Amino acid sequence: MKKVSLLLAFILSFAITAQCGNVLVFEQFDHSYLPSGWSVSGSETGYWQVSETNHAGGTPYEMEFYCHIMGTWRLITNSIDLSDVDKLDVSFKHYYDFAMSAGLTIGIATTSDNGLHWHSGWSQAYNSGGQYQVNASIVTEDMRHPNVKLCIYFTNSNDMNFSYIYIDDFSAFVEKDLDIDLQEINVDEVQAHRVFDVGMRLFNTGNTDVTSVECSYQFNENQTIIQTFNENIPSGTFKNLTFDVPANLIPDTYSLTIDVTKVNGMEDDDMTNNTLTKSVSVACVPTQRKPLFEHFSSSSCGTCPVLSVAMDNFCANNPDKFTYVKYMMNWPPPGDPYYTNEGNVRKTYYGVNQLPWLFMDSYELGINAPTQSQFEEHVDEPSTIEIGGSFYAEGNTIHVTADVMPFVDLSDIRVYVSVNEKITHNNATVNGETSFHHVMMKMLPSAQGTTVSLHAGQLERLTFDYDMSSTHVEEMDDLEVVVWIQRHGSKRVYNSNFLFEAANHPYQPENLKLEKNGTTLIASWSAPSGNIPTGYNIWLNETLAAENVNETSHTFSIAPSEDYHCVQVQAVYGDGITSVKTVATDSETWNLDANHDETMLLYPNPASDLVRIQSFFPVKIMIYNTLGKLIKTYNQTDVFPVTDLPNGLYHVMVFDHVGTCITCKLIINH
Repeated sequence: MKKVSLLLAFILSFAITAQCGNVLVFEQFDHSYLPSGWSVSGSETGYWQVSETNHAGGTPYEMEFYCHIMGTWRLITNSIDLSDVDKLDVSFKHYYDFAMSAGLTIGIATTSDNGLHWHSGWSQAYNSGGQYQVNASIVTEDMRHPNVKLCIYFTNSNDMNFSYIYIDDFSAFVEKDLDIDLQEINVDEVQAHRVFDVGMRLFNTGNTDVTSVECSYQFNENQTIIQTFNENIPSGTFKNLTFDVPANLIPDTYSLTIDVTKVNGMEDDDMTNNTLTKSVSVACVPTQRKPLFEHFSSSSCGTCPVLSVAMDNFCANNPDKFTYVKYMMNWPPPGDPYYTNEGNVRKTYYGVNQLPWLFMDSYELGINAPTQSQFEEHVDEPSTIEIGGSFYAEGNTIHVTADVMPFVDLSDIRVYVSVNEKITHNNATVNGETSFHHVMMKMLPSAQGTTVSLHAGQLERLTFDYDMSSTHVEEMDDLEVVVWIQRHGSKRVYNSNFLFEAANHPYQPENLKLEKNGTTLIASWSAPSGNIPTGYNIWLNETLAAENVNETSHTFSIAPSEDYHCVQVQAVYGDGITSVKTVATDSETWNLDANHDETMLLYPNPASDLVRIQSFFPVKIMIYNTLGKLIKTYNQTDVFPVTDLPNGLYHVMVFDHVGTCITCKLIINH
C-alpha cells in the first residue's frame, strides 16, 4: 500500500473566503501545499497529498486521496458565512481510479460546530471509475449560520474497493441570473521583469452563459487598459484570461486594479464582486536563481539510501546550479546521531512525518528526486534578490559574512544561514549508508533565521561568528555555508546561494552613479572600502557590457528611444570570487503602458520566417517572451527574422522616431 503525507502549510494559496459577492469558496489547488485554512480528517490523514497531476480534468496541482480500508475521510474547507444563504451551489471535478467492487460514496456535507456534527447535502454512490463533474445544490440545517465549513467526504464500505481519487476546481457559490465573479488577479506580487502579462480568473456564478466580458486594468493612476474578451464562460465554470496589452513599468511598487465593467454587453446582477486590487512590486533587474534543496533523512531509515543516491547523481549532473541542506532526523529508532533541534524546527515548519522527504524551493517532492525539467523550470524562473558573501574557519570558530542585494522592496522576510559539512561518515548506523552529503551542523543565529525588510538597491549584510566545537562537525576544513531568503508564512523561497570560502570578503563597489547625455550614458563608482578587487564586471540592463575592467567608470552608447536604463557593477577578486552587484537606474520616466493600436499589423501572424510591419516605420523593435524577458532588438527596419525563435507567444514593442510605442502579440509557429 502506498502511504503519502500531507503538508498542512500554505504557499501562495488563492482560496476565496471573502464574505462579499457570490463565490464563497473557490480552490484550484494550484500549488504543492494544502490551502490556508483547509484540513483533512479520517482514521489516517497520511492518505492525502497535493499531487502535481490533472487526472480530474483541471490543471496541476490537484488533491489526491488513497485508501483501501473501510471508513470515512473528509477534505474540509475553511469557514464561510452563510448567514444570508438558504441554498448553496457546489461544483467540483473528480477522478475515481476504480479498483474492484462497489462500495464508495462521495458526498458534500456541512458543519456549523467545527466538525462535531456533519450534515450531508449531496451524495452519490459510484460503481465505476472515471472522470466526473459534480454540480449540486445543497440545503442543510447549517444554512443561515455564520461559521460554516464544507467538506467533500468519502465513505468506503468495502476494504477492497478503490485505489485513488483526485479532486480539483472546488467551488461553493450562491447563484444569480447574470453574474461574473472576479476571483483572482493572476499577477505575481513580485515581478522580475518590467514587461509582464496581466491576467485574471473569472467565475460565472449566474445561471446565464456568458459570451463576452469587458474588463480593464490600471496601475496606480496611470493609463487604463480596456479590453472586451469574446469568450464563452458557461454557468458554473471559470475562465483564466490575459490582457493583450502587457504591463510595462519602471521599477517601483504599484497598486494594480482590475475591473469587470460589462458582462454580455451590460452590467451584471452583482457589481460588488467585479473589482480586485493587488500590490505588485517590479524589480529594477532580474538575477539568476539557484534552487534550494532541503532534504530530511536519517541513517536509521531503511528507504533513505534510495533518495540519497538519486540526489547524489542528480547533483553531479547539475554542478553549481543548486544549494543543498540535509537535516538528519531522530527516527526511526535508533535515529541519526547528528540529529539537532534546529533540524526538528525545520521538520515541524514543513510538517514532515515521513522519511526520506525532499523539498525544492519549499515545493514538496517527497521521496523522489526532481526531474530535470522540474529543476530547469525553477532555474529558469528569475529571482529578484542576489545573495553573496564569504566564510572562513579559524580554529573551531567559523566567521560568516552574508551579503543580500535586493532588486525589489520586500518586507518582513527571513534570511536563513546554514553551516553544513560537505561529507560526514561518523553518523552511519544501520541503513548501509557510509557517507552523507550537505549535512546541516548549525543554523545562524538559529533555525528561526533573521527577519529583515529589504529595499531595492540597498545592501543587507549579516555577520556571524560561532564556535563549532559544540556541534557534530567532523572536519572544520570540510564546511560550506548556504544562505536563502524565505517568507515565513507562505514558505516562498526567493533565492539561495553557497558563500565563497575566503578569508578576504568580496566587498561590492560603492557610490554607483549614472549620468545621461543624449546618446551617451556614463556610469561611475568608487572602489570598495574593504578589499581591493582585481577588476569589475559591468552590465547594462541584463547584458554583460564589460568583464574584469580596471577603470571605475564606463560609457555606454544608448538609443534615444530607450527611456530606462539599469547598470550593475560587480567587483572581481580572482579565483572565481565576486561580490554581489551594486545597482543604479536612471530617473527618466518609462512609459507605463505601451499604446495598443489595432491598425498596426504584424504579418504573417503566426509567423515562421520573416515578419513585416504594416503602416508604421519603426526606429526600434523589441521582442519579449511571456516572462517579460527581452529576446531580440532590431533598429531601423520594418521587417525582421524569427527563424531562430522557439514556437510560442511573444510581445513585440515598436517605437517610432518621436518615441511612440505600439505593442502587438506575435505567435511563432515553425
